[in-house]
Amino acid sequence: MVDKAVAVLANLATIPEGRNAIGQEGGIPVLVEVVELGSARGKENAAAALLQLCTTSGRFCNMVLQEGAVPPLVALSQTGTPRAKEKALLSYFRNQRHGSAGRG
Repeated sequence: MVDKAVAVLANLATIPEGRNAIGQEGGIPVLVEVVELGSARGKENAAAALLQLCTTSGRFCNMVLQEGAVPPLVALSQTGTPRAKEKALLSYFRNQRHGSAGRG
């Protein structure tokens, strides 16, 4: 059941209304928890949803980081399925850090 729910969240994250609902209704902590503790398929879909949230909203990206998503995403990037590794966001966070280092 959790895998199906996370798959729905991953689909919702592809549209603006869905992303807003996930962010406003407490979905980010749940997605981070699934990345950490879920099944292989659940981790894939949770990482995909988090990627959508982060690449479309700086506010949501900050929320993802505040939830402590980096350690489980690092683990996922090392041991996850090929799709999960692709969605693990690490290159996105790396690019964000390097991109913002020159600003300010």
